[in-house]
Amino acid sequence: MEGKKILVAFYSMDGNTKAVAEYIKEKTGADIYEIQTTEVYPQDWNECVRQVGKLGKTHEPELIGEMPEVSNYDVVFIGTPCWWGTIANPVRSFLHKVDLMGKTIAPFMTHGTSGRRLQEMKKLCPNSTVLNGLGIYNRYQVETQINTPENMGDYKNEVDEWLDEIGL
Repeated sequence: MEGKKILVAFYSMDGNTKAVAEYIKEKTGADIYEIQTTEVYPQDWNECVRQVGKLGKTHEPELIGEMPEVSNYDVVFIGTPCWWGTIANPVRSFLHKVDLMGKTIAPFMTHGTSGRRLQEMKKLCPNSTVLNGLGIYNRYQVETQINTPENMGDYKNEVDEWLDEIGL
């Protein structure tokens, strides 16, 4: 990927997806963009799950700020937490606001129980090359009920292995 211009775009509520995004930035020398919304989601996990469930999986919240000029990039990493078995609604909004035609997309997801649910990314980026994604398990939801990046285990090693696997 030498000479390729790389962007890491991500949405994070609790800092888990942000921690992974920042590590990818560090490893690849990428630029970084945090997706933010006008909607405020509850910080309590159960309340957030209820709100997202009421809004539905296809709800697209309004985003704050200018979108990055993705035409300047060859590769775009897109990070999301798993919400109701798929990508987070703010990421869905982002994907509809930027033109990713011809870009290489490297999706990653932090999750508690849903596994790798990145199929939606391929559907939302039909004119892009979507690489195999990375799912990072955060055991807080099942084991500790403490939601911090430290509960993701050795996620940096998982990222390193994934970057090697996808050639980045």
